[in-house]
Amino acid sequence: MQTITFKLESHYGLTRAYPVSQEAILLLRLTGTKTLIPSAMGTIAALGYLCVDTEGNEIKPSQLY
Repeated sequence: MQTITFKLESHYGLTRAYPVSQEAILLLRLTGTKTLIPSAMGTIAALGYLCVDTEGNEIKPSQLY
């Protein structure tokens, strides 16, 4: 499984995942969003990608928003 990297940032108590790797940027262009959303994570996983933060930890849907 390939990994795609996101930077986690908290704004007003909400955690957002911003793309870091080129693959992450391209996948988010397909979703039409600037940040990773929980509903897209299942589709991204089905394509064979694992979403990780800049420290290499897996990002769970419950961590976002």
